[in-house]
Amino acid sequence: MKKYRLKPNPVPEFINNSLDLEQLDAVVNSVGRTLIVAGPGSGKTRVITYKIAYLVSSGIKPENILLVTFTRAASHEMIERARRVSGSDLKGMLAGTFHHVCNHFLRKYSKRVDIDANFTILDREDAKDLIKHCRAQLIEELGKKNSSILPSAGVLQSIYSYAVNCGLSLREAIVHQNKKFLGIEEHIEEIWKRYTVLKLENNSMDYDDLLVKALQLFENNSEVLEIESTRFRWILVDEFQDTNILQYRLLELLSNVHGNLIVVGDDAQSIYSFRGARFENVFDFLNKGDTKVFKIQTNYRSTPEIVKLINNIVPTNSVEKNLKAVRTSGPLPVVAETWDNMEEANFVAQKIEEHINDGISPERIAVLYRSHYHSLELQMELDRRKIDYILFSGPKFVETAHVKDIISFLKVLINPSDQLSWGRVLRLFPGVGISTSLKIIDSLRTCMGDQKRIIEKLKAFSTSRIKLEHLIDILSSADAELQPANVIQLVHNNFYENYLDEKYPDARERKLDIERLEEIAERYSGISEFLEDLAVSEKVDIERERVEKESKVVLSTVHQAKGLEWDVVFVIAVNPGDFPSYFAVNEGNIDEEERVFYVAITRARDYLYLVRQKGGRSRPMMGNRYVFRSGYDFITRIPEDAVEFWDVGWDL
Repeated sequence: MKKYRLKPNPVPEFINNSLDLEQLDAVVNSVGRTLIVAGPGSGKTRVITYKIAYLVSSGIKPENILLVTFTRAASHEMIERARRVSGSDLKGMLAGTFHHVCNHFLRKYSKRVDIDANFTILDREDAKDLIKHCRAQLIEELGKKNSSILPSAGVLQSIYSYAVNCGLSLREAIVHQNKKFLGIEEHIEEIWKRYTVLKLENNSMDYDDLLVKALQLFENNSEVLEIESTRFRWILVDEFQDTNILQYRLLELLSNVHGNLIVVGDDAQSIYSFRGARFENVFDFLNKGDTKVFKIQTNYRSTPEIVKLINNIVPTNSVEKNLKAVRTSGPLPVVAETWDNMEEANFVAQKIEEHINDGISPERIAVLYRSHYHSLELQMELDRRKIDYILFSGPKFVETAHVKDIISFLKVLINPSDQLSWGRVLRLFPGVGISTSLKIIDSLRTCMGDQKRIIEKLKAFSTSRIKLEHLIDILSSADAELQPANVIQLVHNNFYENYLDEKYPDARERKLDIERLEEIAERYSGISEFLEDLAVSEKVDIERERVEKESKVVLSTVHQAKGLEWDVVFVIAVNPGDFPSYFAVNEGNIDEEERVFYVAITRARDYLYLVRQKGGRSRPMMGNRYVFRSGYDFITRIPEDAVEFWDVGWDL
């Protein structure tokens, strides 16, 4: 029998003319199970956008395409671009975040999972309020004396969410979050049970429930799975390296009829394991079945010199990749060595001034760091030089709740009439709410600033319900004449360290902030001088403009910087124990630290500065002793010809 072959439809000209060869190959030939490894700056969004346009131009109906992204903004951007290039309105196409997609299915098939279709979705604050209510109920039953041993609602929420998103038992999640709570595991479990019941009674679901319930829907209803997986002939997934185990299972189920599951991402940029993301999903996907692999490795973002450096610090355990540069040549990346963090702040601020004077807009300059507390000295130095900046890494250091708490202790010592600070201090202790704190403050007014009388008044208020013993101990050992560092140490050791463990999911990071505050305070002999300097650096805008309209230097943790780019990038405190994090190295998570460093380096377009300290740590002085640190060092992985080394020092 004579065979007659059908020719494939020609690739539309608008696609041929808009993509490079690697991108075009991935768009046209990705079919079945496909992994598109998209290196940094290689046009990942363009590939997904044109894949949608190519499918529609090939006759695929929009309602037969599912696009899953990790942010609503990414979804809207891709859909809008795809509409423009394809000329289709893409009506009927399901696109959005995993939570948006799961919400769609649960509303549609609510009866199959025994829920009311009109359920409300709890945001994180709503969910925390419900947990807080359940916690308060249990404390009421157990007795007030147990209130101080239970973690706060925020910590409980973090434990529950980690357990769900990682598919772990409650005990395993507690071990990961904070082992000290294993002794009250039954109380934590009881609060979780009550929280679950309360959500049902209120016909509500939190974000994690959306994933869990959707997975249950498809695993327990084969006919529903058949309908939806038949509908979606093509499933496209952005940022696949950031998926958790639940999301991966959902994708496998929904693609089981047609098998066209196209996932795009870069395992080397998976940096969200703390919230359940598994970079291993990339390898699990790669090793299952006949998975096709496309690599788009042409970097359009960075200069050849920066790309060369990037290729030398690709994370050890990642899919092999080698980026190709297409931009014109630029300066070598710089490894700058300063003596300590103060010299680092002066160097970075001075170089920022030079780049601005050379015509680079402030918003095109960023300073990145592993942890927020690394930025404090730089914030103060930028304030002194009147260089405007904006923080992507959270509140300004002195605006954070835990730092303000500690500062309040110092303020009431130096100014006992400071009612605002007294209110903040008092409400840290069990049994003291707003009304009780007001009564105590009113009583303290009669003491005329006399510390002995203040302590006596506090003793009178201290009962089995109102627990002020720690505060009394602190005030009995401290006075306005003490050095500020000694007061901070006293407050932290005597009370606040345990308070952080019980109240905050990120207690470890906050403790590092307090340690930084103490180290800075060591440079001051008096509390007044210290508080005045902090007040000068506390530059709070009364009315913040929209970020994108601000001409300000960006200060950001690497995690907040992912997906962004700047002309000039400084990565500070690149020392063993600082970056990579001591805690991560100690816990065997060096793989993740390599990926965080990779993300940091790949944000730079034209200028890149890696700043480290000569002693191997950002603060080489501890008391009167020099402290040097050794360990895993990112800089040792960089070939000497890939960077320029600068020895930073003062002109004398």
